[in-house]
Amino acid sequence: MTLALTFADKKLLDTAVIGPDGAVHYTTTTTSGLRGRKITTVGAASGIIGFINWRDKTFVINGVPRSWDDLKSRSGGLFSSEREWNWANRPFKLQYHDSHQELLATPLAGNIADTVRFTTSHPHLFHDNDRAMIYFPYQMQDEIERMFILMAVLHTETHRQDEQARVARNAAITSSTAS
Repeated sequence: MTLALTFADKKLLDTAVIGPDGAVHYTTTTTSGLRGRKITTVGAASGIIGFINWRDKTFVINGVPRSWDDLKSRSGGLFSSEREWNWANRPFKLQYHDSHQELLATPLAGNIADTVRFTTSHPHLFHDNDRAMIYFPYQMQDEIERMFILMAVLHTETHRQDEQARVARNAAITSSTAS
């Protein structure tokens, strides 16, 4: 069994994350400046607060700051999208599957049933768009761990979207100069 939470808006860094009962489990808000994103605040209904500081490259959960360099590492080779994220000696492997439509956060120690699944949003022409969703296993009751995984997923998906936008911009520039 899993707890399926839906991102209310396609802007993952500025939205509510809602449960099947309509209750808001998390909210995300992001401040920006001239050089882009500054800080994303992730608030849980339980009262836990997390911050993603995009400029200092840190996570802060309940007042405990950690550098991204200390939290994540590349695993799976030079060209792999696989990353290891580790908070409080509980490492997770984050890797995209299904043509980057699904991101799995699989624990490297403990029960594989504790895998968290994130599905990206999908636009449709003739019916409602599929919203991004995150699925937490019911047995994952540690709110700090859930906050950390949510923040790692937001970081990873935002990085993927930024890279996708950069590639599209470069392709547009290349095609316009070739014409």
